[in-house]
Amino acid sequence: MESATCSVSKVRDERPARGSVRYAVHLPATVLADGEQNEAVTADMSASGVLFQLRQPLHVGQEVEFLVEIPAGTLDFSHTAAVHCRGRIVRSYWKDGSPWAAAVIDEYRFQ
Repeated sequence: MESATCSVSKVRDERPARGSVRYAVHLPATVLADGEQNEAVTADMSASGVLFQLRQPLHVGQEVEFLVEIPAGTLDFSHTAAVHCRGRIVRSYWKDGSPWAAAVIDEYRFQ
């Protein structure tokens, strides 16, 4: 699975309004769940959650920790930042032969 930083654009969502704006941004991430490390790429992010394309599937209800590096110029950041998050998987599915999972972010801190 390759990862690359893409230009940021808001995702148009026809569902009812969400609490946070989502950004279509593809960033490498490391996800830790049940003591196992899982490499991933973000598909979109917001202040309250993230959608990952993964190497190994995760399951709804799993608690996760993940680290995402946000390069300067992405999401209006002027400097490169790393964000460490804790959350839980709220959706998990397969698409085009790859596992995907959505996590809600319960807490985060910038490093």
